[in-house]
Amino acid sequence: MKILFSSIIFIFLTMAVYSQESLYVPREFKEAYKRKTRDYNGNPGEHYWQNFGVYNIEAEIIPDGWRILGKQTILYTNNSPDSLSEIVIKMYPNHYKKGGVRANKIPLKNLTDGMDISNLKVNGETVSLSMDASISNLAHAVKEKNTNNNISVSYNSTFLTLEFNKKLIPPNSTTTFSMDWETEMPLIYVNKIGAYDSQSAYMGYWYPQIAVYDDIDGWDKNEYTGAQECYTDFADFNVKIKVPKGNYVFATGDLLNPKEVLSTTEYSVYNLSKRNLEDLNILNHKAKKNNTVGSPSIWQFKAKNVRDFGFGVTNNFNWVANTTTLKNKAVSSNIIYSQKDEKNLRDLLDTQNKSIQYLSNELPGVAYPYNSFTSFIGVPEFDGMEFPMMANNGFSNNQVSNNLMTFHEIAHTYLPHWVGVNEVKYSWMEEGWATFLTIKFCQDFYRGTKFENYELKRAIRSYNKSAGKQWETPLFSPSNYMVVRNMHFQQSYRKPAFMYLALEYLLGEKLFKTCLKTYLNRWKGKHPSPFDFMFTFNNVSGKDLNWFWEKWVFEYGYADLALIKIEGSKVVLENIGGLPVPVSLKLTYSDNKTSVINKTPEIWLSGKSKALIEIVNEEDLVSVELITSAFPDVNSTNNLLEVYIE
Repeated sequence: MKILFSSIIFIFLTMAVYSQESLYVPREFKEAYKRKTRDYNGNPGEHYWQNFGVYNIEAEIIPDGWRILGKQTILYTNNSPDSLSEIVIKMYPNHYKKGGVRANKIPLKNLTDGMDISNLKVNGETVSLSMDASISNLAHAVKEKNTNNNISVSYNSTFLTLEFNKKLIPPNSTTTFSMDWETEMPLIYVNKIGAYDSQSAYMGYWYPQIAVYDDIDGWDKNEYTGAQECYTDFADFNVKIKVPKGNYVFATGDLLNPKEVLSTTEYSVYNLSKRNLEDLNILNHKAKKNNTVGSPSIWQFKAKNVRDFGFGVTNNFNWVANTTTLKNKAVSSNIIYSQKDEKNLRDLLDTQNKSIQYLSNELPGVAYPYNSFTSFIGVPEFDGMEFPMMANNGFSNNQVSNNLMTFHEIAHTYLPHWVGVNEVKYSWMEEGWATFLTIKFCQDFYRGTKFENYELKRAIRSYNKSAGKQWETPLFSPSNYMVVRNMHFQQSYRKPAFMYLALEYLLGEKLFKTCLKTYLNRWKGKHPSPFDFMFTFNNVSGKDLNWFWEKWVFEYGYADLALIKIEGSKVVLENIGGLPVPVSLKLTYSDNKTSVINKTPEIWLSGKSKALIEIVNEEDLVSVELITSAFPDVNSTNNLLEVYIE
C-alpha cells in the first residue's frame, strides 16, 4: 500500500511538471529550470541567485542648469555561479545626450552633453575611458582589446561595458568600483524627470548604475530609449546630497540628519508628523523666511534593499505630512507641491493614506513594506512616475483623476519595486497590475457614487480603440520593442489589466487574492519572470491554467463576443476575438422582468469558438443582451438578440 501511494504521488508530481512544461517556454528559460534557479511550481529554485550592490554616493546639485556633480563607490557582490568577464554600467542620462538612442521626441533645448564618467577604478586599478573609435551606428563594431591593460572599455548609447582581459570577477566575490561623474537634468520636464522651474526639479535615472546580470539573459544590454522604464538590481544606498542653502531634498529612504537641515520649528513639526494622523504643514513657502544665504546644506539618506534611488530638490514648494497607521506599523506620508497647485490638492494626502491602507488591508492585502511614501508634485502635465518610496506626479483639473494617479503610483510599490520584475521586457507585469489595482481601488473608494466605475470605463474605452489591431502582439512579446505609443499603452496597461480581471472572475476573488499574495511574498526582493507568475497561480490555485495563459499571454487575440442565435432553450455565443473572457447575459421576458446569467472565462476551456448557454423560461423570452459595462467587447453591433413572437 505504501509503495502504491508513493507511486501515485510520483505520477501526480510528474503530471504537474509536465503540465507546466506544456506551455511554450523559450530556451533561456528552460535552461534556468534545468539549473534549478527557478522551479516549475512558481517558487525561486534551490539554486536561485541574484547579485547585489552597495552604493555610497556624494552628489552636489547646482540648480543653475541643474547640473549634478557626483562621486561614488559601489561594492558589487557576484552571487552568480559564473566568473564575470565583463561589467555593464548603465548611464541613463545619456538618453538626453545629443545623438543618443530615443523612442520619444525631446525638444532640442532639452538635449544635454549626457553623463561624463572619470577617475574610474576597479579594486583600485585605474580604467582608461578613452572613447572606442570602432563604434558604428550601422552594425556591431569589432573592437580590438587593449591587451596592455586588464580592462578594455566599449560604449553604447546608454551604457558602457568593462571587458576584463586577464582577471575575471569570480563567483562569491565582492568588487569595489569607484568613479567621479557629472551630468545634468533636462531644463524642463521630459520623460517623467527634469526641472519644473529654476528652483525645483526631480532627479531620476541620475547616477551610474551596474546593470542586472541574471540567470535568464545574463547582462541587461538593452538601451534606455524612454519607451519603457528600467530593470534594476536590489541594492543598499548611502547618499549625501549637497544643495545651496534654502533648498530642501526629498528622497528614497530615511533622512538621517533632519535636525541639521531643518529649522528648529520645521524639525519639531517634522517629528510630530511621524505620529500625528492630522495634516501638518512642515514647510509653507509663503510663510518661509528668506534663508538662501549661507553655506550649502548636505542631506543624508539611507535606503536598504531597494531597486533605485530618486529625489526631488526645491526651495519654493510646500510640505504637508502626517502618519497613516496600519495593523503593525505606522507609515510617514508626505506631499511636496508648488503653491500654484494648492487649489488642485484638496484632500490628496487623505487619498494617499487611504491608498496605502487599501493596498495593505484589501488588495493585494500585503502590508506596505517601507517606512514612508512621498508624492513630489511638480510635473507640468497629467503624468506620474514611480520610484521606491516616492512618486513624481503632475495634476489635472479633475480631482478624480488626481486621486487615481496618486493611487496608481503607490501601487507600483509592490510591482516593480518590492517584487523586482523586468519592466524593460515585461512592462505588463507591473503597469498591468497597477492599472488593475487602480480599477479595484476606484470601485472601493467611490463605491455608491457616479465615479465608482470611472477607471474601469476609461480602461474599456481605451482598450476597445486598439484591440485586435496588427501591432497588438501577444503579451509575451518583449515590451522593449514597443515604441509605438498606442501599442505600449495597450500591451503594458490595458490588455494585461483585463487579463488579471478575467483571472479574478475565473478563480473567484478569495482564491485570486491568495494566489497574488503568495506570488508577491515568494518573489519579494527578487526578479520573477512571467513563468514564475503563471506557475505560482497554477500551483496555488490547484488548477491547470495553461489554457488561459496560452490565449492571453502567448497568442494573438482580443475581447469580442457575439450573440449568434437562439436554439431552443440555448443561446449560441461566438468568441470572435478568441480570448477567454467572462460572459454576462441579460434576459428580458414578456412581463418586463429580467434576469442575468454570468459565466466565468472557464466557459472557453474547451478551446472551441462557440458556447451554448442554457436559458430559463425560454417561451416568455423577449431578448438576450450581452452586458459589456464590466468588461471590454470590441464590436457592440452583435450583442443583442430579439425574439419575435407571432
